[in-house]
Amino acid sequence: MDPSALWLNEHSPLLRTPLTALLVVAEVGSFSDAAERLGMAQSTLSYAVRQAEEALGVVIFERGRHGARLTPAGQAVMVQARHAALAVQAMHLSANGQLSGTLRIASCRSVLRHLITPALQPFSARYPQVNVELTDTRGEHDEVAHLVSSGQVHLGLGRLPMPASLVTTPVLGDEYLLVSAANSAPMRTWDDLQAARFIVCEEDCAPHVAAHIARHATAPVPAVRLHDANVALGMVAAGQGYTILSRLVVTPLLRGLRTTPLPVPLWRTTGLVTTPAGAQHPLVTAFQDQVLHPEGLRTRLGPLARLLTIPERLTARVPVP
Repeated sequence: MDPSALWLNEHSPLLRTPLTALLVVAEVGSFSDAAERLGMAQSTLSYAVRQAEEALGVVIFERGRHGARLTPAGQAVMVQARHAALAVQAMHLSANGQLSGTLRIASCRSVLRHLITPALQPFSARYPQVNVELTDTRGEHDEVAHLVSSGQVHLGLGRLPMPASLVTTPVLGDEYLLVSAANSAPMRTWDDLQAARFIVCEEDCAPHVAAHIARHATAPVPAVRLHDANVALGMVAAGQGYTILSRLVVTPLLRGLRTTPLPVPLWRTTGLVTTPAGAQHPLVTAFQDQVLHPEGLRTRLGPLARLLTIPERLTARVPVP
C-alpha cells in the first residue's frame, strides 16, 4: 500500500476515507483489491471516490474490465492527493511531537550506498518509529525531480540544478573520472578519447557528461551503451575500452582499473531535493539534520571525504514566488 495512504488510514479518521481511497485505488488499479487492502466494503470505497469526483467535477478513474485506470484529469488530481497526504502527515507529526511513519527517499545507487545506507541504523536508533523506504533511480535528475514533484517521495537526492519550483540544498560534489584499464596506454587529451572505445553508462548522468565533452571537443561515438555501471567497469577492466563515471560510482575502485581526470575537469553537485512544503516536513528536517549534516557526512565518508567537496553548512535554495 502507498505509505501515505496507510498512514492516513491508521492515524487520520476525519480525512482518511477520500484520500486513502484515491491513493490506494490508483496504486493497485482495482476497486475490489483496494477495498480488501483497506478492510472496508467495496461499496464504501466506491462511494468515497464518487464523492471526490463529484466535488471536483472530473472523472478520476476509468472503470472497466481492465480495472481502474487514472484519466488525464485523475493523474493531475493524484499529484495533489499525494501532497495532501504528506501535508496531513506533517500536521499530525508537528502536533504530536513524536516522529513516526514512513519516510520515502529517492536517489541513485551510488549516493544511497555512500551517504544513506551507512546512516540508516543510527537514524533508526534515534527514531525507532520511523521506517525509511528507499527508491533507487535509474537517473539522478529527471526521475528524482518527477518523484518529488508528484508527491511520491518526501525527498530526493540528485544532481543539481533541479527545476526552479523545488527546494534544493547542496550536499556534496564529486568529480567525473575517466576510467581505463590499469595496463592500457594513458589518455590525456580529447583526441585520445576519440581514438579509444567509449563505453557509456546511461545511469550516471550520461547526457550531462556528453554535453560537457561537446563544449570542448567532438564527442566520441559510444561503442557500447549500458545501464549497469558494474558491467561497464568489468568491460573496462577486461580491456574493452574506457568509461566516464563519477567518483562515488567507482569507489571502491576495482582491481585492474585506474582513474584520471577528464582533459577539462567535470564535477557534479548532489543535493537534497524536496518541495517547499516538504522542506518543513518533520521527517525531512530530522533526516537532513542527522544524516546529511556536513560534519556527519565527513565522518561517515572517511578518507573519501577529502576527494569530495562538502559545504561547511547546509544552505537551501527556496523558490521565489
